[in-house]
Amino acid sequence: MNSIPYRALSLLLPVLSALAFPAFLAADFGVILNEQFDAELRDGEELSSKTVLAPWFSLPLGDRAELYLSAGGSVYYREEGTDLFPELFHLEISLMPASSLTLRAGRIDYQDPSLFTAKGRFDGLDLSWDPGPLRLSLGAYYTGFLYRNTANISVSPGDPADYGTVLDYGDFAATYFAPRRALGALQIEYPGFIVNRGTFHAGLLSQYDLSDAGEKLHTQYLLLRYALSLPGGLDLGAAGAASLRVPGGGKAAFASSLEAGILLPGGLQDRISLGVRWASGEGPSTAAYFPVVKEAQGRVIKSGFSGLMIVSAEYEARFLSSLSAELGGRYFLRTDSASFTDPYLEGDSRLLGLEVSLSVLWAPFSDLSFSFGGGIFLPGTGEALREAPLYGQLTAVAIVSF
Repeated sequence: MNSIPYRALSLLLPVLSALAFPAFLAADFGVILNEQFDAELRDGEELSSKTVLAPWFSLPLGDRAELYLSAGGSVYYREEGTDLFPELFHLEISLMPASSLTLRAGRIDYQDPSLFTAKGRFDGLDLSWDPGPLRLSLGAYYTGFLYRNTANISVSPGDPADYGTVLDYGDFAATYFAPRRALGALQIEYPGFIVNRGTFHAGLLSQYDLSDAGEKLHTQYLLLRYALSLPGGLDLGAAGAASLRVPGGGKAAFASSLEAGILLPGGLQDRISLGVRWASGEGPSTAAYFPVVKEAQGRVIKSGFSGLMIVSAEYEARFLSSLSAELGGRYFLRTDSASFTDPYLEGDSRLLGLEVSLSVLWAPFSDLSFSFGGGIFLPGTGEALREAPLYGQLTAVAIVSF
């Protein structure tokens, strides 16, 4: 046997190792462990818990590139059984070919300008250009490889009817993956718009339904938001959205939000805020606003945004550097008679009721935190759910990173 190639390889391996060693020497890695316990009180008591183990790895790729990877597994413990599933949490390769240009690819974070239509992690890529006075970004994303119960992609008629079922490894493809959507996004961020302390956000978002439905539902969105920070600790925010679904009978859907908050004077770091959110429902001249991601609008009321109006007030306080709390109240109203569903729903009243919640966060160390929260929904404060029992929820979460 000719030993020359082996001798050459034995000489080459130390050279390759020497070249790779500095890069891996700069790598960072760790593990995040998240343990969550939930107790839901509604027609009895339902207990569940969730354990998430998420190892992560970060590696610089020269001066203008970086790799970040986080993948692991989660376990749901519920009365109907245990649900164990793997998940790719985050995969991001970021490149900066120029100081004003950033390219990202992988499973990356995205949030739309309105903050209530699409936010989370999606598979795809985006390009951001920041020449100075404004920031322009363009992205393309796909949802069909995400885990359905953490992605919370809104369901359309062509998606599986058993969307909420537990993972079945015997039918993995049909019970793991989220509804298939392709997203195209274009947005502009303009700091200093109108006044120095104001920031204007605008964007276009297109959702293309890739399900097996005979008639697919595609949605186009126009999204706007303006945020203003004023002296004295006062901040204001307003957002609006208009969407058109095809096919949709030619009716447009609309949504909006307003929020105002102020830091209170005194030694305690505390803040009070007021807000209102409104989403159109099915009506003679409007369609129901249909976000890409279904986000629960309350701590106890888990309904999505479609066909709802929520008036809220919150008080936040930081008692110590490691201890903070938040007290909130939200009143729910319907904007149509079809979007919101509940077994106890009756009549045509738009008044659903008041939800009150309290949460406490204690982070004694940078790599250890505990949070406790609870909420209660009071059906008697409305009309449409007057015969419903008291709804409540308790949650405890511990997060350890090492």
